[in-house]
Amino acid sequence: MKKIKSFTLAEVLITLVVIGIIAAITVPVVMANHKRTETASKLKKFYSTMLNATKLAELEEGKQTYEMSFSCGDYESKKKELENSGILNKIVISKEELMSDNLSYYEKIDIPYKELSSDSPIYYLNDGSLFFIDDCNPNIAYDVNGEKGPNVGGRDIFHFTFLRNTDGEFPGLEDKIPHFNTYPGGWDILQTGRDIQQNLYARDNLIEECKTHFYYCTLLIQSDGWEIKDDYPLKI
Repeated sequence: MKKIKSFTLAEVLITLVVIGIIAAITVPVVMANHKRTETASKLKKFYSTMLNATKLAELEEGKQTYEMSFSCGDYESKKKELENSGILNKIVISKEELMSDNLSYYEKIDIPYKELSSDSPIYYLNDGSLFFIDDCNPNIAYDVNGEKGPNVGGRDIFHFTFLRNTDGEFPGLEDKIPHFNTYPGGWDILQTGRDIQQNLYARDNLIEECKTHFYYCTLLIQSDGWEIKDDYPLKI
């Protein structure tokens, strides 16, 4: 009968230390990868949901979303624009409230021009995420984990926009660019056309811009196939 080797206390302790070191190294990596995957998956789902809602609303209402023009004024004007577009009727909203009635969330938000969102409606979705209007243009700020932290642009808050302006030097471009999109200048067909023409949406540029302007981060993730890659410049 083969004799079973016994281990000394020192050997057991060394083994436990090694296991602990390995766990300390691998567990954070696994958790970070999971968070990146979950964030990218929610972004893709939200984009698909809103894009389909936009298309359906345009068909039913007989008008394009680029006719929508958000005001820098009060909550009612912003809410009315979204309601008149017909888009809100095509998505499931679990709750709606004013940003001014949820100051605990508003005070934690870290995005440019956040003061222009102070009177925005907040729309909560069933998966725990939410979105609101983030400035005077028809731009949407989507928070993948709702009111949980860090509430920072490019980390858990991401930029989307509706296309509304079709005039200018890029005729026909409104038919090529999705009317709900991730372009930093996507609300303005002129700016988007120039950005595309100047190749400002090349991946290297998107990475650099994402570091300081969260408007570019969503397009970077979409360009990477709705994946947050290892060289993504912000902590997720």
